Amino acid sequence: MVSEPSPELPPRHDVPAGGRSGYVLLGDRQVHYLEWGHARLPAVVCLHGGGQTAYMFEQLGAALAGRFHVLAWDSADHGDSDPFFDGPGAEVSLDRHALAADAGPLCAEFGIARAVFVGASMGGLVAVTVSATRPDLVGGVVLLDVGHRLESAGVQRIAAFLAQHESFADLGEAAAAIAVYLPGRAVTQGRLTRNLRQRADGRWVWKHGLGRRIRAEGVPVDVDDGTAAVVAGLDDDLSTVRCPALVLRGASSDVLSEEGAEALLSLLPDARYASISGAGHLAAGDNPESFANLVGRFLDEIGWADVGLNPA
Repeated sequence: MVSEPSPELPPRHDVPAGGRSGYVLLGDRQVHYLEWGHARLPAVVCLHGGGQTAYMFEQLGAALAGRFHVLAWDSADHGDSDPFFDGPGAEVSLDRHALAADAGPLCAEFGIARAVFVGASMGGLVAVTVSATRPDLVGGVVLLDVGHRLESAGVQRIAAFLAQHESFADLGEAAAAIAVYLPGRAVTQGRLTRNLRQRADGRWVWKHGLGRRIRAEGVPVDVDDGTAAVVAGLDDDLSTVRCPALVLRGASSDVLSEEGAEALLSLLPDARYASISGAGHLAAGDNPESFANLVGRFLDEIGWADVGLNPA
């Protein structure tokens, strides 16, 4: 007996370990999110770095899911979220204020009245901005390898990598490029589709527009001027943060120095500091276990499991 061929299955959606994945509309923009834990648990909101996606928090979300409601979304023009537009085809430039403006409506969408915000790199800049503009929404903040004083050499290395590759012939070529940029980091081709999408011509491109924006300038990037513009006013915003804060630095980071971390701590009245061993700027992926342990310890220290309860 010849069996009927099985119908073709729909494409599998990439659901994070122990969590959920979905989409919401913010105005007419699609925003992709990841979520762990029960929605009535105290909330932890995670904001990823530039060129990254919400999946960078997969290990943290899985580790906290039993006690906290963890929400992470792809920022505009990152991952599977739409960019900002000002009319048809007119993209709006990304800055920390525009990205921070999404936090209120997205938290409201998930019934989050108050959360601890965990921000990595660009996400840390956004977390500080949210803390300054919406202090009612922020019960604590974790800043991962970011500050108001950044190292030019490290920022230059990131910018160069973002702009270097317009596209890749296949995932193997992408994995080889990442291995050069992140020596010692294991790269799994099957997981690269979280950061890359295939174009109609078969080539693979990053799920962010940062490299395209840099290349569109057509001139070498002045990293010092660019960094100054990105962190402009951040020290003023930091001085308004009154909630508990945890400053984390990858021990071998070339973006945030020990001196930069100390300068950051001096502006935060209720802050503590930890260095993550075996990690660089992308510490959440370099040493995810230590990162999750440090965040969990901070949440326990500030009693977030009790004070962070969301209303029924």
